[in-house]
Amino acid sequence: MSASRSRAPAAGDPAGTPPRLVAVPGGGSGGEPGPQPDRVVVFLGVADDARSRVAAALLAHRSKGRVRAVSASQLAVEPDPAVAAALAEAGVDLARVVTRPPSPTLLEAAELVVVMGYDGGVPTDGPPTEDWWIDDPRGKDARAVRCIRDALDRRVQRLLIRMGVALPTRPR
Repeated sequence: MSASRSRAPAAGDPAGTPPRLVAVPGGGSGGEPGPQPDRVVVFLGVADDARSRVAAALLAHRSKGRVRAVSASQLAVEPDPAVAAALAEAGVDLARVVTRPPSPTLLEAAELVVVMGYDGGVPTDGPPTEDWWIDDPRGKDARAVRCIRDALDRRVQRLLIRMGVALPTRPR
């Protein structure tokens, strides 16, 4: 299933099977993935780190170490249990992502800064930025959290394709 299609299962695919990405040879850090890849994407939480942690966890999971995903925000909040459970359903461990305070050094090291939230808190200088205006998953019911998770997952997959780190696979 391509990254830009819905998550509805294709014929012959088991229901709920997430789309698959194929690593591009030579993509990522230019060699074997190491503990600190050269490519860094910072997810900058505007009000807090709820969305940025989810996006960073999904990118870390999908990139399989070829891109370093960083959650950054001035305020770290306890993960919502429904959010952690929805990510666990997709094989993603939210607890592995630790939010860091944003700093000029961190932002300058990024290949891309993705602003997560509805505030105009976009850095004006430094690396390229994108706004991912998406609902906050905290406090939502499980169905809504899954929809937000899936929307972020599609964006993460498209980002990895744009970065040349992964290619979408075709349904069998």
